[in-house]
Amino acid sequence: MTAEPDPTAQANYIWGHTTGRGLADLGVEVVFFSPGSRSTPLVLGCEGEPRLSCLPVLDERTAAFLALGQSKRTGRPTALICTSGSAPTHWYPAVSEASYSGIPLLLLSADRPPELQECGAGQTINQVDLFGTFVRGFHSVPLPATDPTSLYNLQSILQQAYSQSTSHNPGPVHLNFPFREPLWPEIILPPPLPQVSSLPTLEDSPVEAGDIKPPIKLPQARFPVVIAGLDCPPHLPSNLDTIPILCDSLSPFRENDHPARILRYEHLLRCTDFILSIRPDLFILLGPLPTSKTLRSWIEQSGAYRVVIEPSGRKVDPLDGPNRSLSLNYNELSLLQLGVPDPDWLDVWTEAERAVESKLQTELAQLPISAEPKIARILSEHLPAESLLYCANSMPIRDLEWFWKPGNLGRRLFGARGVNGIDGTLGTALGLAHLSEQPTYLLSGDLAFLHDSNALLFSSHLVGSLTVILINNQGGGIFENLPVAQLSKFEKCFSTPQNCDFKKLCQAHSLEHFLCENEEELISFLHKPPLQGVRVIEIRTDRKADRDTRRHLLALSPNN
Repeated sequence: MTAEPDPTAQANYIWGHTTGRGLADLGVEVVFFSPGSRSTPLVLGCEGEPRLSCLPVLDERTAAFLALGQSKRTGRPTALICTSGSAPTHWYPAVSEASYSGIPLLLLSADRPPELQECGAGQTINQVDLFGTFVRGFHSVPLPATDPTSLYNLQSILQQAYSQSTSHNPGPVHLNFPFREPLWPEIILPPPLPQVSSLPTLEDSPVEAGDIKPPIKLPQARFPVVIAGLDCPPHLPSNLDTIPILCDSLSPFRENDHPARILRYEHLLRCTDFILSIRPDLFILLGPLPTSKTLRSWIEQSGAYRVVIEPSGRKVDPLDGPNRSLSLNYNELSLLQLGVPDPDWLDVWTEAERAVESKLQTELAQLPISAEPKIARILSEHLPAESLLYCANSMPIRDLEWFWKPGNLGRRLFGARGVNGIDGTLGTALGLAHLSEQPTYLLSGDLAFLHDSNALLFSSHLVGSLTVILINNQGGGIFENLPVAQLSKFEKCFSTPQNCDFKKLCQAHSLEHFLCENEEELISFLHKPPLQGVRVIEIRTDRKADRDTRRHLLALSPNN
C-alpha cells in the first residue's frame, strides 16, 4: 500500500513550482542560487521550470553581484534564492548598489515558519524588512497552501514584486518565503500542479490623447551646457545639437561621434584661461552627475540655473544653487523648449577639445604599457565593436574618464556608480559576461580583483567570455593622490599592498593567465578574446610614478 504524501511537503512542492512557473511567466530568465536546506522548495521549483536557467553559486555575496551584472546588461530582473539566517545578509552590498543605480533584482529568501522565530531556532534571524529602504518593496509571503485562492495570491505577489522592480524607479524587491518541514515530498512522482487562472500579461499602458505632454519651457540661455549622465541614451534629440554635451565616464554618448560631444572637460576645467573665457548660464543634467570634483565645483561656483532630468524621480543632484528637477523620460527630451545659444558657444568648446585631444594623443603615444593611463587609452582604441567593458572604481574609472579616446563603435561601458565601491567587481563583470553574445572585458586594479576573488569559483559555469585586464600596482593607487600619502604609516594603513601571486591564483581556478609587458601583446589579447571562459592579463605598474604621470597629462590645456 502506497503511503499518503505528507501534506506540508506537498504544499511546499507546489509552492516552489508555482513560484518557478510564475517567475518564468513574468519574463525572468536567469536565477542564481546558493546551497541551503530551507530554500529547497524554491531551488527545486525553479530548477524544474524549463524556461529558467538556474545557476549554483557557492556564496550569496557573489551570487548577488552576478545577478547585478546580468541585470545591468539585460535591463530585466534577475532572481536570487538563498536559505534562511545570515545567508540573505550577504546580499547587502549588491542590493545597496542595485538600489542606488536603479538595477532590477528579485530577492527570494527562505525563512523559518512563525513558530520558530525569536525562540533560539538555528539559522534564524528576523528577515522582515531586512533591507529597509534599499528595496523598492518587501513581501512577506504566506506559508504554502494548495487551494486555488492561495496559489492565485502567490502569483499576485510575484507580479506585484516584478512590477515594483521594473517601475519608473527600478531596483531590488525582497520576497521572504517561510517553509515548514518536511521541505520536500519523498514520493518520486509528485502530482501535477493545479491549474490556476493566469494573471493578466504585464504590458505598457496605452497612451491616451490626454497623456500627451505639453512643451517644457526652460530659461532662455545663450550659453547652456548639457551633462550626459551614465544612463542617458546614445542619441539625443536635435534641439540639443548646438549645445556642448559633457559626457560621464560611462555615458553611452562616449561611443557616439556627435559633433557636440565633449570628453576632455577635466582638462578644460583645470585651465584658468579657459574657465575665465566661458560663462555658462544654464546646465541641463541628464541623470546623476559625473563623479569629477573639478566638474562639480565648476558647476556650483558658476551659480548658473540647473535643470535636473531624472526619469526615476530620485534626487540625484547634491549641489547647492538654483535648480529644478523634472521626472522626464529621456525619449521626451524633445519637449524641452530652449532659447537660441550664442552661435560661437559650441565652437569654443569643440576647438578647445580638439587642441587638448591632439596633445594628449602625442603624450600617450610615448608612454609604455606600464603607465596606467596608457592602458585605458589602448582599450578605447582597440576594444572590438559592440563589446562590453566593466570598469572598476578607484583609478581605473578615472583613467577611463580622463584618457578614453572618443569612439563610435557602440561599445557599452559599465561600472558601479550607485555607491561607488569596489565590492563585487569581478562578480558583476562575470554577470555581465554570462549569456552575452559579445565579448566582455574588465579593467581592474589588484585590490578590487582580490576583494572579490571568490567570484572566480563561478568561472566554470560561465557561458560567454571575460578578459580581465588586471593592473597590479601593489596597492591602492587612488590614495597616492591624497594628503595621507605623506604619512609614515601610509603603506600599512591606506595603500595595503597584498602579497599575491596572480598566476598561481589563476592556476588554482584553471584559468589562463598572461603577464603582459608590451603594447603589441595587449592589443593582440584585446583583438582575440577567448571564445569561452575567463582570461586574466596582468600588467605590472608603478602607482607612485603614475601619480606624477597623471598630473602631467591632466595639466595639458588648449593654451599651452
